[in-house]
Amino acid sequence: MKEKELNREERNKTVMETGALVMAEFYADWCPHCQKMMPIVKEFKELEKGKLEVVQINIEEESALADLESIHTFILLRKGEALWRQSGEMNLDRLRKVVEDVVG
Repeated sequence: MKEKELNREERNKTVMETGALVMAEFYADWCPHCQKMMPIVKEFKELEKGKLEVVQINIEEESALADLESIHTFILLRKGEALWRQSGEMNLDRLRKVVEDVVG
């Protein structure tokens, strides 16, 4: 594994385990649903800045973090504990509503 990829994987693992509130997106470059979600996730990340951290995990480059049943999965975590999980495409309003419902 390249050093840059290893550093990103270590950073993402640390953030997911210790972050106050983290939305992790697990994707693959070859996945058409994942590609469709990229601009939505980018906007979500900007809108939720300061409220939570968004990490994007490429399952092919960070396979140690990708213990999933299906590709394109979102997991909302607090200090390593999964609070919510869903696979598949979602719109921006749905992602923001999850955070609102879980965090308050």
